[in-house]
Amino acid sequence: MTSIKRFTPLLFGLATLAGPALAQPAGFTPPEDVFVEASLTEGGIALSTQAVTLTRGDYYRLNLACVASEAGEPEFNFDAGRLARDSHLRVLTVDTIEVYLQGLSFRALQCEGVGTVKFSFYPMRAGEYVIEVTDEADEDVTASFTVTVE
Repeated sequence: MTSIKRFTPLLFGLATLAGPALAQPAGFTPPEDVFVEASLTEGGIALSTQAVTLTRGDYYRLNLACVASEAGEPEFNFDAGRLARDSHLRVLTVDTIEVYLQGLSFRALQCEGVGTVKFSFYPMRAGEYVIEVTDEADEDVTASFTVTVE
């Protein structure tokens, strides 16, 4: 009996048992999109949402859009360090450029004009994560939104 014939049942058994545990939905299902728009107003930074609730281990894409307004061009810093640290990061996209992170991390994302930056991730720890948004032209102008992971 050849070694391939002897190991085929063993390999099939291991693949059957390990398949569901090793599967990652990123290759099969798209992430759920979460959108947050930020714009400058006379009163400070306006955000389209104040809170988002996610499920630990599910696959998401956070879309951060910097939008121009009558008050001026956006120059915002999104401090997502804690959320990024407690997540398995997959893809960071700026305009049409995709960076495959495969778990690497970043501390903050910054826009210096109109545009969108997005990243896909699996939140791995439950908790509340506050994303601080700072106006780069005036550090005293801030806003925040909360990401709750259940």
